[in-house]
Amino acid sequence: MTESGTEVDVESDNELLERAGRNDRAAFERFYDRFSTPLYSLAVQMLGDATEAEDALLEGMEAIWRKAPTFDPSLASAFTWSVMIFRSRVVDRARRRSSRNRTREGAREEKLSQLGPLGEMSDEAELPARREEWQLVRDAVDSLEEAQSTLLRWSFFDGMTHQEIADKTGRPLGTIKTTIRRSLIELRARVTGKGVER
Repeated sequence: MTESGTEVDVESDNELLERAGRNDRAAFERFYDRFSTPLYSLAVQMLGDATEAEDALLEGMEAIWRKAPTFDPSLASAFTWSVMIFRSRVVDRARRRSSRNRTREGAREEKLSQLGPLGEMSDEAELPARREEWQLVRDAVDSLEEAQSTLLRWSFFDGMTHQEIADKTGRPLGTIKTTIRRSLIELRARVTGKGVER
């Protein structure tokens, strides 16, 4: 690929995250631009609220930045590693919200059900774009094989732990983790339109 006669290197996700781990803020900004849409969309599905999802995105990205020095590309791809860190923060946020607002949650869920899956938007002009992002991830999950789709829904949208899924299905914990990891790689490829990472 060239631009004005100069070759331009396309950085991989792994390269960007490894640079971020060496305190390269510019690399992390590019990483953020690349990952923010799919991670935000997952947060919307898990939390059911756009404003909460925006806060979760910032919180999750801060966690990824702090933990970037521990990233090991030999163990997982940047996408899989980041989603696992991000999912943990979103699940924690959902549980904190639930424990704080058990009484108000019933009324809130009723209101959200009337508004639709994205809930209220602070800026109505952003609603079509956010809805499109949410639908993109939903369609990508639906397009996976049934076993993959089911595990991702339980893990990310229902907030079940890997151990809970293993107990529910009667399958080994290692198998559950491997299947979810591979499903995430394929999901990411479908959401971004890129090839599946190896």
